[in-house]
Amino acid sequence: MSIRHTATCLTLAALATGAAIFVVRRNTGKTPRRVEWPIMGTIAGIAFRGGDAAAQDAIRESVQQTYSHLNALLSAWNPESELCRLARESDTNAFARASTDVLPCYQAALDLAAASGNAFNPRIGARMRELGFSQGKAFCDFDLGAIAKGFAVDTACNAIPHDLPFNGLLIDLGGNLRAVRGEWRTGVRNPFGDGLAATLVLAEGESVATSGNYERFVVRDGIRYSHILDGRTGEPVTGIAGVTVVTPAALGATLADGLSTTLFVMGPEEGMRFLREHAEAYGAAQVLWIPDTPESPSILATKEMAARLSRTAFQVQILR
Repeated sequence: MSIRHTATCLTLAALATGAAIFVVRRNTGKTPRRVEWPIMGTIAGIAFRGGDAAAQDAIRESVQQTYSHLNALLSAWNPESELCRLARESDTNAFARASTDVLPCYQAALDLAAASGNAFNPRIGARMRELGFSQGKAFCDFDLGAIAKGFAVDTACNAIPHDLPFNGLLIDLGGNLRAVRGEWRTGVRNPFGDGLAATLVLAEGESVATSGNYERFVVRDGIRYSHILDGRTGEPVTGIAGVTVVTPAALGATLADGLSTTLFVMGPEEGMRFLREHAEAYGAAQVLWIPDTPESPSILATKEMAARLSRTAFQVQILR
């Protein structure tokens, strides 16, 4: 059996430094200014419209410190992190002893696992390692990777002052976005090629997250397997290429992140049933699925999500 790993766009060497390597995109006119740096195995970014450089640097510094602090606590790739230390304890209530500032992340993950019947399952680390997704690094059995980036975005946003001197502010961590100030147009990636499957506008306070089978996967005996596992079976999910979730401020980036994985695992039929059955907790989420059918690409979307899509490259079907 042959296994080939495919990683994201960042090189491992760049990520391994842990340094605050900032890429600043300075633009003129109406194009936002964006700063970027590597953290949590991905790229963090902040986009600004308006405000002076000093105010922008202060926001960037605050967000960077938040991400670094949470990464030290929640990393499944660092055997010395608090998460890995708690995961090694046999006490079933070990996570209740987590640091106060990350307890809500554990609670959101465990609530989502219970509601989904473990379709979303943070206790999947051993199976991820068995399938080769740990790439030889330390990897504890409890993994919050499917929700921690969204939680980090929410935490960073909560630490930003409300009296911002900006016309627009967008926080990004590996594609987990939250519109802190102003409206922002973003795109849904075409999982089968270049370009976008659709675009949408995030209103102020909204978040968006996408889970897809096209960035991290392994190839075994010529077959590509997604890194997203069904937490109920431990097997890679097939049949879905991508899921995008938009959430209001009340749900935040945390649940946009967690729900994108959950609904990827479930697929559209089970996913719609899940949203109806848990309407009080998760029903405000707007969702689209892109089936893994490159020969006849389509978008399956909730009514609210379909209404906000524009520049769609695929046929859109509304789910009810």
